[in-house]
Amino acid sequence: MQSVSFERAAAFYDATRGYAPGTAERICAAIVARTGATRQSRFLELGVGTGRIALPFLAAGYSYAGVDLAASMLAVLREKAAAAASRPMLVRGDVTRLPFADASFDVALGVHVLHLVADWRATLAEARRVLRPRAHLLLAGDVRSEDEPRADLVGLPPPAQARHVWRAALAGLGLSGHEGQPGATRLGDPAVSEALAALGATVEAVDLAEYERLPMSAREVVRGYSERIYSSDWARPDDLHGAAVARVERWLAEECADPDTPHAVRGRFTGLLATWG
Repeated sequence: MQSVSFERAAAFYDATRGYAPGTAERICAAIVARTGATRQSRFLELGVGTGRIALPFLAAGYSYAGVDLAASMLAVLREKAAAAASRPMLVRGDVTRLPFADASFDVALGVHVLHLVADWRATLAEARRVLRPRAHLLLAGDVRSEDEPRADLVGLPPPAQARHVWRAALAGLGLSGHEGQPGATRLGDPAVSEALAALGATVEAVDLAEYERLPMSAREVVRGYSERIYSSDWARPDDLHGAAVARVERWLAEECADPDTPHAVRGRFTGLLATWG
């Protein structure tokens, strides 16, 4: 299976994955503090996308490079970064073959990216190659407490209920929910930590900041599944995807008490920090 490009997602990515105001800045500050980065530090983001993580670094004037398979995502980022204090070095490329010299960066970031990369171990090795001595690689993502398995949906806001109903519908069809995602589907997968340790890194779990996503209603969540806005849905056979959509649409019509009130999504920005030095 090939790595996944978000070429198709540029038009709707920010609206469906965007952070609420202030969140990206909190994450930026937490990364800088945890890695000990200075104004002389050079950052590299693997799978930089439309700049959800990058923009606060650019606004603050940091040296920042980004690699992504999707030209359309990079085009959105270039437009958003046009007035930033520093201009990013953006390259359309493959994170398993980084187009940079050895020992070029001080901090590398990979946010929600390893699950999209078929040869994720090669990505880790490439990140190590382009990092300087005493450098850091942060592999991180958004973790919602509401996603923990539970016996019932009582107390969850309707959009969170919709996500649980969707996962149950997929499981009922014998699906994992990660169809079309060829890489490491969980940062907590021991194989990721083991691969980093084999590259000589000290690895630790880190909890960096609270995040908040833009509000969505249960109906918008269900529409997102129907329209396949998430990469896990792109490769699923049409008949199976349609059956899961029908199940969650029935729940929305018959059981959801409040399908149209938007609710913010909150959680923790966490991950693995690999350090060499």
